Amino acid sequence: MRQALSLLENGEPIRRLPLEDGGDEDRLLRLPEVLRLTGMCRSALYDQMARGQFPGSIKIGERATSWSAKAVRNWIAQRVDGL
Repeated sequence: MRQALSLLENGEPIRRLPLEDGGDEDRLLRLPEVLRLTGMCRSALYDQMARGQFPGSIKIGERATSWSAKAVRNWIAQRVDGL
């Protein structure tokens, strides 16, 4: 399943940056990438966040928000597994 989640809809691999410690990589995703990966529109994403059904965002600046790639991948995996 990890391999299936590593491809965009067009079949291109998602480019990932490894962590320096060599552990399971994680990075921050901006809104357009989260929307592309989940297939949701912006309002649906924020609605699911408000209901606690989608991972919360991380404030990275005064006007910049991101999401943990690991949390988003886990959310997608749960949907694929039917949970």
